[in-house]
Amino acid sequence: MLTRDILFGMNILTLAGFVVMGLTLTLNRMGQAGKGLSIGLMAAGTALVFLGLYTGGWSR
Repeated sequence: MLTRDILFGMNILTLAGFVVMGLTLTLNRMGQAGKGLSIGLMAAGTALVFLGLYTGGWSR
């Protein structure tokens, strides 16, 4: 289920990574996230995007 294409060829893991990165940017702009939390969330979001791309396989 996590590797099935949902939106524009992206799976749930990839979409979750973009959501985490967007949340990080929002928290950072609002001033509610410190540098460590921002770096950690961006790293987690990036890892989810790459994991989603890896598990989803190459586009056809």
